[in-house]
Amino acid sequence: MEDSKRKSIMIGVVVVCVVLAGIITYGTRSKRAGSIADNKSGQMIWVKCRNPDCETEYQMDKKVYFEQLQENRDPMMMVAPGLACKECGEESVYRAVKCAKCGLTFERGTVGGDFADRCPECAHSTIEETRKEAARRK
Repeated sequence: MEDSKRKSIMIGVVVVCVVLAGIITYGTRSKRAGSIADNKSGQMIWVKCRNPDCETEYQMDKKVYFEQLQENRDPMMMVAPGLACKECGEESVYRAVKCAKCGLTFERGTVGGDFADRCPECAHSTIEETRKEAARRK
């Protein structure tokens, strides 16, 4: 009789643990931002064409950018696909940053191992400045 009670208790504990794990997983996933639907239209981002004959840089709606990325993505690729350039038509447009200090437009992450918005020309980073300012306020 004692063995059957012990087995029942162990089964109960396992079931409770599985249910709790499911609740925790669901709760953390549903709170994550990053869904394309979470992006609102009207927020503009910079993009730049990698085609050496074009090198066009322009702003586009962030939501449209991520929708186009989703449409063109290949699950086997580890990097974002290029989008069609509005000037040359080639799939060579990638997300970019316009330096707040010198005005250069460059691809995000150009300076390896550093902030994604580190300017290769003047070394300015808005992310770094924002973090330094937040640290000073603490």
